[in-house]
Amino acid sequence: MGNKWLIVVMAVVSLLCVKVAAQDENRPWERLGLSQTEWRLINDNNIKMSKVEELLKDGVSIGEYIQKPWEPLNMTETKWLKKRRSGLTTYDIASESQAKDQSWKKDMNNDAGNDMRQVSKNGEMFSSLFLPGYYQYKHNHKVKGIIMASLAGGALTWCTVGSIAGKNFEVIPITFVLVPDMVWSFIDYKVTKNNERKARQAK
Repeated sequence: MGNKWLIVVMAVVSLLCVKVAAQDENRPWERLGLSQTEWRLINDNNIKMSKVEELLKDGVSIGEYIQKPWEPLNMTETKWLKKRRSGLTTYDIASESQAKDQSWKKDMNNDAGNDMRQVSKNGEMFSSLFLPGYYQYKHNHKVKGIIMASLAGGALTWCTVGSIAGKNFEVIPITFVLVPDMVWSFIDYKVTKNNERKARQAK
């Protein structure tokens, strides 16, 4: 009788073991230490088990991974995972990326400032040649600037009126007034700049 009960007990235990094993097979997420929600995310996003194991090893949650946090940072998935593997958090990576962006923008702004200063310098040079009197008037040499501008304006007016009246391009005001005026303005600019440079060096 005792042996029969022993057999029955062993049979029940065996059935329970089989049932538990079957339940374990039906709940593979538990084997990986995941929640049922995470398992559903894995299936919905077709994430391979090798990738799941890699993520868990790197300490990256499934929910975090499917959000693709590397994309807003203009970073590859591989690079982002490498940083996470090194111990950085998502916040650390974002902060690091933002700091680099700000550094790049600062360098870009500095370069742009240098370019603008260079253009400004060249602009003065060209304006002194093609806009006689402009540089002089702007830099407190008003009398000289007015004379140069008047000569240029007079030469252009003479050329325009003469060309219309004579139905032929008037060369004299351009050749003998405007061009010498432009040269005078340019030479004056160069001399002024040279004197300013010498004055700075003498200090």
